[in-house]
Amino acid sequence: MVTSRSRRRLSPEARRGELIDAAIRLLESGQEVTNWVQAVTAEAGSAKGTFYVYFSSWEEMLVAVRDRVLRNYVDRFRRLAETTDPIDWWATVDAECDAAIDTIAQPGGLHHAIFHTAAGAPIDDRLDIVTAIARVLSRGMAEGVFRPVSPEIAATLLFAILHSAGDAIASGDQPQPWRQAIRDLTRRWLAQDTPSS
Repeated sequence: MVTSRSRRRLSPEARRGELIDAAIRLLESGQEVTNWVQAVTAEAGSAKGTFYVYFSSWEEMLVAVRDRVLRNYVDRFRRLAETTDPIDWWATVDAECDAAIDTIAQPGGLHHAIFHTAAGAPIDDRLDIVTAIARVLSRGMAEGVFRPVSPEIAATLLFAILHSAGDAIASGDQPQPWRQAIRDLTRRWLAQDTPSS
């Protein structure tokens, strides 16, 4: 039986967003892809030519993917910094560190594509992850959970440590010792009262 698929009517912004979403899903999957343009359009359910309506090249697409991922991170940290809801700070720190390690450690995946392949394109200042993390740490300091250190330095060092951990895991190290080391480090470095054990 042959079925016809009617083309969905989407705004140009929504269609472009679908292509970006499809690229993110493919990059997160870690699957081997020989023709990214074809794979992305197939994943999005679009004609191959649709890609070139919105992007001049796969490299331009990667910049759009990078900006989307950064925007999502920054928005999440902004909500954490601005919410009036109580935060379980250490559970949040652990969850964010684990998520960052998982993303970075995926070989050839999303992190590699957007931070290494698309690294040459300038990043909008509003998409600065380190600044977003620093704002969250500032709130934790204001609430007396974290000791008062420079939030910018703390965020920069934390991001560098997570990147190193993810790279080491991607190269074959076992993840659990790295996760535990980061938990120990953040508590000994940031906690108001340093744990005795």
